[in-house]
Amino acid sequence: MAAASRRDPASNLCTIVGEPHAQSGECQDRSPTVTIVRWLLRSVVGLLLSGGVLAVSQIPVAEHPAPRPSPTLHANPAYVAPMTRAAWLGAVDRAYRDVGDGISAEQWLRRRADHRRPGERLAVVMGIDDVMLQTHFSGLRDLVPRSVRFVKTAHTLGYAVFYVTGRSEASGYLAAEQALKDAGVPASGFFGRPVGVDDVGAGKAEARSLIGENYSLAMVVAANGASFGHGAYAEKEVRLPDLSHRR
Repeated sequence: MAAASRRDPASNLCTIVGEPHAQSGECQDRSPTVTIVRWLLRSVVGLLLSGGVLAVSQIPVAEHPAPRPSPTLHANPAYVAPMTRAAWLGAVDRAYRDVGDGISAEQWLRRRADHRRPGERLAVVMGIDDVMLQTHFSGLRDLVPRSVRFVKTAHTLGYAVFYVTGRSEASGYLAAEQALKDAGVPASGFFGRPVGVDDVGAGKAEARSLIGENYSLAMVVAANGASFGHGAYAEKEVRLPDLSHRR
């Protein structure tokens, strides 16, 4: 007897043997061999189902891989700070030594100053914690020597030097400002986190925008990733090793 021309809903054999009409719901026999194969497959599937062997939970299901997290600045090993003070200071020196194209931060400033437009005022923006001060190692007592050299060079070249921190008055902004004033570093102004602003990044962005209204932001030097997002962007960004993410 010829096999039925319609799909068997229990076994879906048309799909199993790969017949071209499987999507239409019709299964047309082309030879006795196909009929035998269908009969054998129907028998095997029926046996498995009747014995309860084929359980849905036993069928391996390909799982979609979990989405990989977006890379962040903190994930870049070049920005992760070493554990010791000496190693960290060495890493800071290297960050200033090559800011791209094999030139130092000071060389970059000189090149930019050479292309200053008539009447243009240039500025650099510096972080405070772990940029100007060795905060993680000695609080507000010790300066970062390489950063001090940099801001003195910037001042000599005619750049305004501003300091921006995520600290608010409640978290010691005034004490950090006073530490830099006492050290006598060049300073055109200081910006802390405004009252009522909880987001550190938003506070720093607001400060950069205010500076950018009157100056061309030539360079930003900072350690915290929040210093680089939103607001007015600098022409060159220098990222120092972030001591909040040590290796």
